[in-house]
Amino acid sequence: MSRKVGRGIRKFIPRIARGLPIGATIMCADNSGAKELQLITVFGYKGKLRKLGKAGIGDLVNVSVLKGKQELRKQVLQAVIVRQRKPFRRPDGTWMQFEDNAAVLVKPGGEPQGSELRGPMAREVTLKWPRVAAIASKIV
Repeated sequence: MSRKVGRGIRKFIPRIARGLPIGATIMCADNSGAKELQLITVFGYKGKLRKLGKAGIGDLVNVSVLKGKQELRKQVLQAVIVRQRKPFRRPDGTWMQFEDNAAVLVKPGGEPQGSELRGPMAREVTLKWPRVAAIASKIV
């Protein structure tokens, strides 16, 4: 006879809807000097064959600076997504959505390049990136 293996109750961990495909134009939400960014790659994304990668809130991405200071333009940098327009569901059942897509430039260690973050930031980012949360003015 087979017996049941203790499975327990799974904790509901929501999958944040990824609303930013590769090539998307996003705003820079910090005071590092960059204004507009283009998404190049998503770290850790494993998708289907011949499909574009997508990024969501809290993801680490490679971006290219489209508009901003001359010394930052046309460089490939790392950034963390802090806002997205596509609605996503939180564990308590509420749906969240922002007015724009925005990211914060970070150094390879996860330290933000700017000293302040303009606009609100999603609460989900604070769990993954506490150093980015330290410069946030508003967390929702």
